[in-house]
Amino acid sequence: MSINDFETDYESSMIKARVVHDTPELFFSGKTFGPFKVGDEIQIPRWLAKELTKNRIVKILDEKPLEVPDLAKIHWRESIPESREIPPLDYDFYSKLKELLRELSEKKDKDQSQKALFENALSQSKDIINCRLHKIVYLATNPSITVVTIKKMTAEERRLYNDLRSIIDEWKNKILHLEDEK
Repeated sequence: MSINDFETDYESSMIKARVVHDTPELFFSGKTFGPFKVGDEIQIPRWLAKELTKNRIVKILDEKPLEVPDLAKIHWRESIPESREIPPLDYDFYSKLKELLRELSEKKDKDQSQKALFENALSQSKDIINCRLHKIVYLATNPSITVVTIKKMTAEERRLYNDLRSIIDEWKNKILHLEDEK
């Protein structure tokens, strides 16, 4: 599964929304949605919920976007010196991170005063990713990693961990396997 597959799964996942404006049937990608009545709680794909939210047709329920203060807390927690522990992240952290950065980038393009906020968030994002990558590489070389530790990783990170672990194990076996020398 590639990063794009994770993103597609995220965007296709169902999300709860409340209808705030009556709407007739909608047709997208060969599928029919609606009609919607004000007050209805509906389950729709995330990508559609975002579009309908932009057009003030629905309000997304029970979904908290990643915000700049959240990112700062995660950055602080991830960048504790000498920590090899991998703190848990929400399963959809990277998808929400991309949404936050996209939103901040659009704001900075419209309002130059937002440029510093975007650049700070981008810098913190890179730091978080680098810290987690270092920890994942370390964990991939560790033969005694626990299921609890793996559960703290996002799906994207577990995929990376498994790929690295496989490559490292194959490399070690080739280096240490002496029967091929006969």
